[in-house]
Amino acid sequence: MSQLDLFANADIPDEPAPPPIPEATRRYLADLPPAPPPTTISARRRTKQGVTKVALGHYRPPLSNPHQTAFDIAEAVSYAWHNAQGGPGIEVPIGTVATLALWPLRGPDAYLGADWWLSLDDADLLTAFHECWARWWIMRPDLIDRATPLHKWLQDDNPRPTRARAVRAVVEAALTRGLLHLTSSGDAYYRSTTDVIGTLLSVMRSQGAHDALAEVHTPPEVAELMARMMLDDSIKPGMKFDEPTGGTGAMYRAAAQVMREKGLDPHEFGWSLNDIDELAAAGAAVNAIIWDLGPHVLIACGDTLHDGNLTAKAVQEARDSLQRRDDLHAQAAILAAIRKVEALVQGVAA
Repeated sequence: MSQLDLFANADIPDEPAPPPIPEATRRYLADLPPAPPPTTISARRRTKQGVTKVALGHYRPPLSNPHQTAFDIAEAVSYAWHNAQGGPGIEVPIGTVATLALWPLRGPDAYLGADWWLSLDDADLLTAFHECWARWWIMRPDLIDRATPLHKWLQDDNPRPTRARAVRAVVEAALTRGLLHLTSSGDAYYRSTTDVIGTLLSVMRSQGAHDALAEVHTPPEVAELMARMMLDDSIKPGMKFDEPTGGTGAMYRAAAQVMREKGLDPHEFGWSLNDIDELAAAGAAVNAIIWDLGPHVLIACGDTLHDGNLTAKAVQEARDSLQRRDDLHAQAAILAAIRKVEALVQGVAA
């Protein structure tokens, strides 16, 4: 770039600018290494950083008051379900909590299963739910058939679009509040410290529904006091108890705890319960398994004042459930034997 000269002679033309000095070609730079071949850098997608979850396996709620813990779980589950727009059917969140409570893994370290549950995707979670109910149906078809309202939704062909997200929210809410610490002990005494299902039903049901069904939830402290007053030293194995409006079985829970403290086994007693609400009766059936009331449990559902004695009907329903289980088991055994013979024949032919 030339500089403008204000005092130069205008008649003399400007001198042309000197040509630029060319850069030295590579053949004059003998001291440098050879040039690398040209490369093309492909654009790589940035890896998306996953959300890191806190390990929840060691979460332990304050167990000094298990009834308060059950209430906290119920409040958290109710909020999670409605916040995820789960819908009006409260049998789904209650059934989800019932499935987690029924999971057959028991023992001092069973609560560590919370991490496993939270690691499942939607398909595996649904499969685990099916397997849990199927396992208990093989063992207690009478009770699982009575609990049908709590697991029938698993068979829905067209669930609500938000159901999967809402169920997952319920699972996380229940587990992180310590559900497994209340329901996974290997000792039935510690699994019977509170009624999680009954508390959840009481929290999630509207006041209008409570009034329409004439439901009055008995406080657990009152149930325990009544059980200690009524179950004196005169109770003997073989006695039977009947509760015509038993709800989810809060009185039976308290009675079983008093029996265990006295050195008695609830398996040696008979437990008959009825409730007009099918969700409450279903919850009582689930609780009978969690609390390990034994083989002599009969759960009925109906209006005692209108239908009269529902015990005979419940007995027949229980027998039908057991017979259906036995028939399917026999058919499965025959099918397994046929397949075994076919495998042997194919092996010989090969």
